[in-house]
Amino acid sequence: MNQQHTGSHSILIVDDDQNHVTLMGRRLEAAGYDILVAVDGLDGLNQAIHRRPDLIITDVLLPKMSGFQLVEQIKVNPETGTIPVIMMSAVYVTDEDMMRGVELGAESYMAKADLAMRKPMQAEALLEAVSGLLGKVESREEAPASARILVADDDPNTVRLVTKRLLPEGFQVDSASDGQQVLDKVFDSAYDLVLLDYKMPEVDGLTVLSRIKERTPGVAVVIMTAYGSETVAMESLRRGADDYLIKPLDENEPLPTVRVNLEKARRKRELEDAAAQLRLSSSPEYEDKERLIEELRQSSISLMEQYDRLLAAEEQNRAYAERLEQMVEERTGDLKRRTQELSVLHSVLSAATRSLELPEVLDITLKEIGELLQASSAAAFVLDQVTGRLRLVTQKSLPEDFLRWVSKASASSEELRQVVETGAPLMVDDFEEREGFSRLSGQAVCSILVPMRTSSEVVGLMMAACTEHREIDDNGWKLLKAIGEEVGVVVENVRLYENLRLAYLSTIRALAEAVDAKDSYTRGHSERVSTLAEATARELGLAPDEVESVRDAGYLHDIGKIGTPDSVLTKNGVLTSEEMETMKLHPGDSHRILSHAQLSESIKEMIRHHHERYDGGGYPDGLRGDEIPLGSKILAVADAYEAMTSNRPYRDCMDVEDAVRELRGHAGDQFDPEVVEAFLRVRDKVEGGGAGS
Repeated sequence: MNQQHTGSHSILIVDDDQNHVTLMGRRLEAAGYDILVAVDGLDGLNQAIHRRPDLIITDVLLPKMSGFQLVEQIKVNPETGTIPVIMMSAVYVTDEDMMRGVELGAESYMAKADLAMRKPMQAEALLEAVSGLLGKVESREEAPASARILVADDDPNTVRLVTKRLLPEGFQVDSASDGQQVLDKVFDSAYDLVLLDYKMPEVDGLTVLSRIKERTPGVAVVIMTAYGSETVAMESLRRGADDYLIKPLDENEPLPTVRVNLEKARRKRELEDAAAQLRLSSSPEYEDKERLIEELRQSSISLMEQYDRLLAAEEQNRAYAERLEQMVEERTGDLKRRTQELSVLHSVLSAATRSLELPEVLDITLKEIGELLQASSAAAFVLDQVTGRLRLVTQKSLPEDFLRWVSKASASSEELRQVVETGAPLMVDDFEEREGFSRLSGQAVCSILVPMRTSSEVVGLMMAACTEHREIDDNGWKLLKAIGEEVGVVVENVRLYENLRLAYLSTIRALAEAVDAKDSYTRGHSERVSTLAEATARELGLAPDEVESVRDAGYLHDIGKIGTPDSVLTKNGVLTSEEMETMKLHPGDSHRILSHAQLSESIKEMIRHHHERYDGGGYPDGLRGDEIPLGSKILAVADAYEAMTSNRPYRDCMDVEDAVRELRGHAGDQFDPEVVEAFLRVRDKVEGGGAGS
């Protein structure tokens, strides 16, 4: 029979078929409803948000936004998510269409053809569906949301956020901070839904979930887990979770999820109640069978629809779990590959930042690239700035004739030239057809060429040869390019460092020559001291950078004499005590002059203390023994020997034999004995003969 609605509910019809809108609108207006009309999906969404109809009827095929998209947007919006939606289609309604509509949140899905709006009985079906859905809305409004919700999380910030969002909606909200407390509260009190964190103290979230579903299966449970935990979400669904949320939560996230899952739980209870009532109908004690049959007939369509929705939701969960499992497998593989790639890049970056020794950096880089590409051999070349040829720096297991060819063919080989000119990595195979690469036949099937480049130019080339063909995806090529760029920076830094070192050495020599020029008797003194000190440092086993520092300190050890009066420096006779005190100032003056120079502190300290004595009687600070820097001890011996064996204004040079006796005679008081012996071992090599040691 035709139902007359006496309220003032508004219904929004979203359809671009004017005839259908007119027919449906007349039926609904005749039943007492106010009608709103939208002719496309965007207009429908806009009216849903701003005019808040009590119910929405939408076509599937719409301009600007499909009916499915419209339903999705309506249901995810907390302000419109509770508006019931009926979806309609002018074509045959498939199970997939219905499932999709239900998944998105539509309360009903009907076919326009089945309605046959001109036929009263089938038009009545639409009116009954509308009346039923609006009746449920009214009952919810009359009894505002009073569902009991337990927020279970040991993070008070999450509890506060969720509670703040749910309380204004009329929900009763309680909280628990550990797993055992959750179980105690759920088993002692009646909760409709539990928002449960996966990581809980005392009893973990999955165990709590399993126990709740065993004892109180009617309680909806939504798992909260951290971003990216697809495995946790999948396992939660398998154990019976109704849904899950990804943390950190947005302020508006919990409400739609809570409403949807409370509604799912309510519908499930209705279905179970109907099933129980059906079982009761077969009991002889049940007398009013006629009334029951009528009730069941009235609710059968609704119950079957709800049952279908539950089945669809169950199927959706299974499909979702399968998708999650596949996603986890894919992401696990991606993660392993990405981890390996990041490990390679980390090793290269670490080598590049801790060392300016190019062979060391390239050895590490080739090792990492070799492992990444499972290469059998590899090599690294730098591009000579003068000749334009590739110069071998390091290699592993590549044929000598191939390496020689690479060095010579930098400009003639199409492949090598392409990499150098474009700065892009390249894979070379078909060796028999490639000039020069045929030398690798029998040893490898492909070679990957990786340019070492700076922001402006290619400065070198790395290559790896593989015994099996390699498939390299976009990320792999990007990684190889990034490695080449990092190593290119190292090559450029080494070049800059070498240029600075040469300029620095030139400056040092110029300063030393300026000092020596003040006294014709000491011309060349600084260079000879530097040479002797460098050889002694190497003999004592100092590290290469320490040997360089001793050498440079030798050049500059007397720079402070620039401020010493010529009358003192070139005096033809013994210095007075006052003049000697003036002369003793030059180590400190050297240190002050060099204090702002771009020199290491060790060089400055060597120079300051090169007139200290082993027994503590030297100057300027009276250091003794191990207090004196080793470099200073070396300079002291080299300086004394060179002074004794050179002419001075006040005396002639000493014989080498006498100078050696002087050094040994003062070993232990003026000089470090170990340094003296090391000096005497290398003196002949440096000076090309002389008295034996």
